[in-house]
Amino acid sequence: MIADLIVTVAIYRSGGVFLAVCQEFGVEATGRSPEDAKEEALVAVRRTLDAIAARGELPAFLAEAGFVIDGDVLRAERRLIGIGEGRVPVAF
Repeated sequence: MIADLIVTVAIYRSGGVFLAVCQEFGVEATGRSPEDAKEEALVAVRRTLDAIAARGELPAFLAEAGFVIDGDVLRAERRLIGIGEGRVPVAF
């Protein structure tokens, strides 16, 4: 079976560098733009999947990580539905 794997990529900015984080795989990558950082993170995910597949462990890994078939894609059963900043008062 071949299916697209849907992952969440969060993009952060620190100075002039962008950091992309794929939480499902604990993968991080940087780039000069948000798009570059995201692309590098997806390449890192692909490498991770290839290494797991080479050991013959991909189906078990994906099942254990909580990925499920959703139509014609695989996606994490636990999905990010929102993200935002919050404010917490701190005395210092």
